[in-house]
Amino acid sequence: MGSTSSSLALAATILLVASSVPAQDFDPGGRHRPAASPAPRAAASAPHSTEGSTPAVLLDRYTKIVIAQPGAPFPLQRLAQLYRDRDGNLRALVADLQKRASDPGPDQYGAAVGLAGVDKLDGRLEDAAKMYERAISLKQDDPSAVMALAHLLQDRGDVAAARTRFEQVLALQKAAVDRGQTLRTLMELALDAKDYDAAKAAHLQIVRLEPSSFFAKGELGRELLTRGEYVRAEVELKELVVAAAGDNRAVAPALKDLGRAQAKAHENTDALASLKRALSAAGAEAAVRAEIYQAITEVYRAEEQLPLFVKELEDEHVSDFARLALLGSLYEETGDAARAVATYRKALAANPRQIDLRLKMVRLLQARGELDRAIEEYEALVRSAPNNAQFVFEMCDALIQRGDRARALRLLKEIEARAAGDEEVLGRLGEFYARIGEGDRSLHVLTLLAEIGASDPSHLVDLGDHYYQGGNTALAVSTWKRILSTVSPRARALAALGDVYLEHEMAADAIVALREAVQLDASNVGYEKALASALEHSKNYREAHFYWRDLAAKAKEKGDVSLAREARTHSVTLWGLEHALEPEVSPLRVAFQGQPPDLDAGRTLAEVLVHLRRLPETEATLRRVLLLAPGDVESYLALERVLVQEGKLDEAVFALERLVAIEPKRAREIYQRMAQYALQIYKDDDAIKYAARAVELNPEDAEGHRRLAEMYRSRQNVEQAIGEFRAAILKNERVPRLLRARGLAPLQR
Repeated sequence: MGSTSSSLALAATILLVASSVPAQDFDPGGRHRPAASPAPRAAASAPHSTEGSTPAVLLDRYTKIVIAQPGAPFPLQRLAQLYRDRDGNLRALVADLQKRASDPGPDQYGAAVGLAGVDKLDGRLEDAAKMYERAISLKQDDPSAVMALAHLLQDRGDVAAARTRFEQVLALQKAAVDRGQTLRTLMELALDAKDYDAAKAAHLQIVRLEPSSFFAKGELGRELLTRGEYVRAEVELKELVVAAAGDNRAVAPALKDLGRAQAKAHENTDALASLKRALSAAGAEAAVRAEIYQAITEVYRAEEQLPLFVKELEDEHVSDFARLALLGSLYEETGDAARAVATYRKALAANPRQIDLRLKMVRLLQARGELDRAIEEYEALVRSAPNNAQFVFEMCDALIQRGDRARALRLLKEIEARAAGDEEVLGRLGEFYARIGEGDRSLHVLTLLAEIGASDPSHLVDLGDHYYQGGNTALAVSTWKRILSTVSPRARALAALGDVYLEHEMAADAIVALREAVQLDASNVGYEKALASALEHSKNYREAHFYWRDLAAKAKEKGDVSLAREARTHSVTLWGLEHALEPEVSPLRVAFQGQPPDLDAGRTLAEVLVHLRRLPETEATLRRVLLLAPGDVESYLALERVLVQEGKLDEAVFALERLVAIEPKRAREIYQRMAQYALQIYKDDDAIKYAARAVELNPEDAEGHRRLAEMYRSRQNVEQAIGEFRAAILKNERVPRLLRARGLAPLQR
C-alpha cells in the first residue's frame, strides 16, 4: 500500500544509526569467551539525546510528520512515546489532535487519522473505528484512513466488515503493487471465511495484474494447500500445470506441488504419477529434483511402504547421483547400514565433490566402528577440500581413537606449517593440542599466535592464562603487559590489562592499570565503571563511592537513565556495606524536598529506605517522584514492588494500570501481573478481565489461554472455559498433557 511504503521510507530517513563498537575492542577474558558488552552509551537509554533535540522540538517535528503521513505507524508510535516520557500519559496529545481535527483546514484529515491511531494504541478500538469513519468522510478519495480501519477490523476478527473496507481501499488505489497487496489480503480473508468463490475472484485479479508470473498463478493453490484444503488445492494446481505446459522450469515445481496436494488428499497413485512427471520435466541437474524425491519419499513413508520404494529404486538400477544418494539414505533409515555405505560410495563415484554426502558416510562408518574405512574417507575429504582444517581435526580424532597418535601428530604438524599466519586455524590447533594433552605443542602455538596476532591481543591473554594456570605468574604478567604495546590508544590498553588482572584475582594491579586509564581518558564512562567496580571488589568502599558519585553526575548530565540506575544501585549497596544507610536519609530528603526538587536524590532516597525496610516512607517518596516525573517507568515498577511487600495489592494493580499507559510495549506482562494480584485479593472478575487483555495482546500465547480458561472454570463459566481451552489446544498441542498432569482435563461439551 502506498501509505505503508511511504511510512517505511520516512522511518528510514529519521532513524539514526548508533556508533559502531571500536575495532580494537576485545574480550580480555580470552578469545573464546563471550564478548564483553561495550560501555553504555547515553543515547541507548536517553530517548531525547538520540536525536539531538529538545523534547519540545521533537514533539513538534513528529506531530507534523503524523499529520503529513496519515496512517503511517512509526511516527505516531514515536510521538506517543515522547508524550508518555514527558507527561506519563497521552492526554495532551489527544487534546492537540482533537483541536486540529475539529478545525477545517489542511491538517484536519491527518489529525483525525492520527487521533484514531492514538485510540487504537490505547486499546479503545470502538472509539478508533468511529474516528476513522469520521476521517474517511473528510477525504473520501484517500485510502489511508480506509486502510487503517480495514486493518483494525481485521485485527478485531470482524472479517466481513474488514473485507468490505479492503474492497473500498482497492477502488481507491492506482498503483499495481498496492492493488496486488490488497487483493492478496482479500484473498486470504476470503479463505479465512471459506468463501472460495471470492478468493478465486481475487486471485483472478492478481493474475491479471501479473499475467506473466507463474508464482502469482500458483498463489491460490499454494494457500489452499497450506490451509489443508487439499482437494481444492489440487484443482487449482492442475490449472497451473496446464498453464505452465511447455516451460519445464515452471511445470516441474507446479507438478511437485500438485503431487504434494494429491498425497495429502490420500490420492497416492495420482500423487506418484504427478511427482514422476515432475522428475521427467525437471532437468538432470535441476535443484527441484531433491524436493521431488523428498515428496515421493514422504508418500511411501506415510503408507509405511519405504521398503517398496527401496525395491523400486533397486529395480531401476539407478546410476545417477541424486537417486543413489536417496537410495543410500533410505537404506540408512531402514537400518541397512552396509548397503547404505556401499550406495553412498557409488553416489560419490558419480559426484566426488559432494562433501556433505561423504561426511554422512564417514559418520555412519564411525558409528559402526569401522575406523580404518572412516579414516580412508577422511583422507578423501582432505584431498577434496585441502583448506578445510575441520576435516583434518576430525581425522586426527579418529586416528587417536584407533591408537595411531603418531600419525595424528604428524598431520597436526602439517596443519601448523600450512596455517602460517592463519590465526583462526592456529587458535583451533592450540585448543586441539591442549585437549589431547600436548601441553608443550599447545604452548608453542599460543606463543606463535601472540607473536603474529598483533591485531588480536586476546592471543596474549590466552598465552598468559596458560602460564598462569601452570603456576608461572611472573611470566603470565609479563605476557599480559605486552597488551600495552599492542592495543591503542594507551587508555584502552590499560583498561584491557586491568580487566585481565581482575579476572585473575589480581585486584591491586588491576586498580593501578584502571586508575591510569581513567586519568588518560576521564570522559570514558566504561573505564571509570571498571575502576569503581575494582575498588568495590577490593573493599575500598570510600574511593569506589567517589567514582560512582562521579558517574551519577555524568549520567545526570547526559540523560543516561541506565548509567544513573547502575550508579544509584552501587552507591546504596556501598552505604549498606559500610553500615551508613541511616545517615544518608536526611541529606537525600533535603535535596529531594528542595526547590527545584532533585529527582535523582528522590530515587536514591527510595532505594535507601527500601534497604532500611521503611516501606511506608519508601511508598510516599516514590509517589512524589512519580508526581514530579509521571513518565518514570522504573519508579512505577519500584512502587509496585513496595506495595506488594506492604500487602497493598489493590494499589499495586492501580499503579500497574498507570504503567500500562506509559509503557504499552510491556502491557501483556503487566496485565498478567495485574491478573495474578487480583486473584490473590479475590477479585476474580478483575483477574479475568486483565488476563483476557493479556491474551488479546498475544493471541498465540497458549499458556495465557490456558490460565484464562482455568479462571473461567473456577467461576463456573463453562462456555468461556471451553472456548479458551480449545484456543490453548490449537496454539499448543502439549497443553492437553499439561492439563492432565495437573488433574485438569479439558472440559467436554
